[in-house]
Amino acid sequence: MYVSHRVLATLAVQNGVFVKRIQKSSKKSLFQKSVVSPQNTALFNPLSTTAFQQNHIMLEETTNSTKNVVVNAYEAARDLRVRQNIERMKSIGIEAAKTKVDAIVANVAKKTKSASSSASHLSKKRVKKRSEISPSKRRTSSRVRGEKAPDIHAIRNDVDSIKNNLWEPVYNEEIYTQEHVAKLGDRHSEWELFVSGYDSQGRRLYDATKGVCCHQCRQKTLGTHTTCNKCKLMRGKFCGDCIYMRYGENVLEINENPEWECPVCRDICNCSFCRTKKGWMPTGNMYRAAIASGYKSVAHYLVLSRQDDEEKAKKCEEEAEIIAERLAKEEAKRLKENPELCAKEQERRKPHWLNATRK
Repeated sequence: MYVSHRVLATLAVQNGVFVKRIQKSSKKSLFQKSVVSPQNTALFNPLSTTAFQQNHIMLEETTNSTKNVVVNAYEAARDLRVRQNIERMKSIGIEAAKTKVDAIVANVAKKTKSASSSASHLSKKRVKKRSEISPSKRRTSSRVRGEKAPDIHAIRNDVDSIKNNLWEPVYNEEIYTQEHVAKLGDRHSEWELFVSGYDSQGRRLYDATKGVCCHQCRQKTLGTHTTCNKCKLMRGKFCGDCIYMRYGENVLEINENPEWECPVCRDICNCSFCRTKKGWMPTGNMYRAAIASGYKSVAHYLVLSRQDDEEKAKKCEEEAEIIAERLAKEEAKRLKENPELCAKEQERRKPHWLNATRK
């Protein structure tokens, strides 16, 4: 019969014996008695007498009784809390809501089950065995069916007709009135391109927080931008290069003018979005062609060459041709006098992606 050290110590204390633990070996525990009497020596030998067994039974009974008392008290407190929570839920209305939700869930489950069963039943009906399929419905080639080969020349003719009849976008006619002509901008000083909003190497300075989005190029960059005094919206923001190349105006002069209106408010905006809304074809990069034609900007080229008054349009074209010839002569003279300086200017005005060399 094995008896734990805890039980021995408990019995020893009950019988007036003080047991002191001295040392533990690898397999045995040694005890030393401070007070030893011949009457209590039998307590430490469980096989000698029945006194130890009686005391052990008494100890188990007392521990079981205390355990039962603790468990009964805990169970009573737990039952009380459960009853209180149930009453609180009833007063709030959770029980009624729970019954309603359970009924709804049960109805939905029934409907889904019936729908799935009917769908599976239909799918089983639709599936046919291979033996039930007639030979005429099987997929075969035209050669096996005994049909003639198609004419290659006829197919080529059909392809050519399809290519000729492909859909092409249809644009509205672009005509400007004299009001649009009167709303064209002007400048008293020149603007240096590819400087404002660029670094020393000719790269644009993009900034997601401090940058301003240009209505024309849609780039959120640093640098000088315009502000419309009429709409005061983001559509009135144009960077210095775009307002100069596309509309022939200087951003510094614009910011000093308290009555300036943006091209969108003047109805002469030539960005891709505004032109698409009007049903007109986007212009693309048209600045060099407009300058070479003798016009001040892209807006001047579009409005003056496509105005409703044909006589004025022809007159503007003649004046533009004269200006274009004069500019070409001046450029040729500059190249002849100082070719190195002109080459440096052209190289500096190029965008950074054209100056980049492959490594």
